[in-house]
Amino acid sequence: MASRLYPEVTSPIKSIQRGAAASAGDVIISSVNVSKSFVDSFATGSAGTVAGTGTTSGTYTPSGGAVGAPGGNLNINGSFPTYTGTRTISPGATDLTTQRYGAYLANSTTITVTGACNWEVVEYI
Repeated sequence: MASRLYPEVTSPIKSIQRGAAASAGDVIISSVNVSKSFVDSFATGSAGTVAGTGTTSGTYTPSGGAVGAPGGNLNINGSFPTYTGTRTISPGATDLTTQRYGAYLANSTTITVTGACNWEVVEYI
């Protein structure tokens, strides 16, 4: 069997820059060609809030009553009111706001991170 020569395989990647950000801000990188580059990132944190609303309404009216302990050595007698009336709980709304952190290429020497994340800038030939 005759041997065959294959062309040398070269990587289309010119450079890779990596880093991590603890909070939002700009990160200075080595200059890249913006039209031949992209940013990959994954969040290492997130933020958000949850707010709930609703109402409780109604009235309770004391209507008298008694409490006692039958038998034994314990003897408690006295008035203990009972309550009559209605209580209504009306559902409201839940407002959920979330934010996922990431990064984007702002210009040839700066990426902007929106919060805690790991990032990677890849530039192609």
